Amino acid sequence: LEEFGIGRPSTYAPIVGVIQDREYVIKQDKRLIPTETGRVVNDLLAKYFPDVMDYNFTARMEDKLDEIAEGKREWRPMIGEFYAPFIRQLQIAQTSILSMQREETIGRDCPVCGKPLVIRYGRFGKFIGCSDYPNCKHTEPWLERLGIPCPVCAKAHGGEIVERRSRKGRVFYGCSRYPDCDFTSWKRPIAHPCPNCGGLLVEQNRTTAQCTSCSSTYPLNQVEQAESDLAQSAEPA
Repeated sequence: LEEFGIGRPSTYAPIVGVIQDREYVIKQDKRLIPTETGRVVNDLLAKYFPDVMDYNFTARMEDKLDEIAEGKREWRPMIGEFYAPFIRQLQIAQTSILSMQREETIGRDCPVCGKPLVIRYGRFGKFIGCSDYPNCKHTEPWLERLGIPCPVCAKAHGGEIVERRSRKGRVFYGCSRYPDCDFTSWKRPIAHPCPNCGGLLVEQNRTTAQCTSCSSTYPLNQVEQAESDLAQSAEPA
C-alpha cells in the first residue's frame, strides 16, 4: 500500500480489516490469500472501474486533497470532474452485473429432487447447489481441477489433483477420486514434474519447490517459468 501511495498509515489497518471482514481474503500461514469472492469482486471492479482501480488513482486523489487543504484548489470542480464520469460507469456496471447474476447450470440434475444443478457462490467460493433451493438444500463441492495427475492413482485410475477447502475455508489439494483415493496436500502442486525423478513438485515456501517423492528442491521461480512454458507448449497453434 505504501509503495503505491495507496491510503495513509492511519488507514492501512482498516483497509486490511475491511477486506477480511468482507471475506475477500483469508489469513493463511501469515499471508493474505484472496478468496473466490475476492477474485470476482476484483475482476469486476477492474473491468468496470479501471480508472479507480489504477494504482495511481489514490495517490493523485491524495495530492488533490492536499491542494484543497492548502487552498490551492477548489473542491467543487474537483468533485464534479470525478463524479460525472463515475456515475456513468456505475450505471453501466449495475446493468451489466445484474444480467450476470443468472444461475449457470452444469448439465446434471439434482440426485435428491431431479431439478437442474447450478453453480452458486458462497462464503468460500463456488459450490454446486440445487436450482430449487430453498425447497431442496442439496449441495456438492466445486472441484477446481488443476490439470495435474494424482501421484497416487493417476496411472491406474486416472485421478486428477483438485483444489478443495476445509471446513474453515483453508485451501488444500486432493484427488478427484476421493474417497477412493486419499491423496492430500496443503502445499500447492506444480504442473512441471521433478527433473530428478519425475515426481510431483509442490510449493514448499515462497522461494522453493520440493519433490514429494525424492525430496529434491529447486528455485520456485525457475520451476514456475518451466510450468508456464509447459502450459504454452500445450496450447494449440
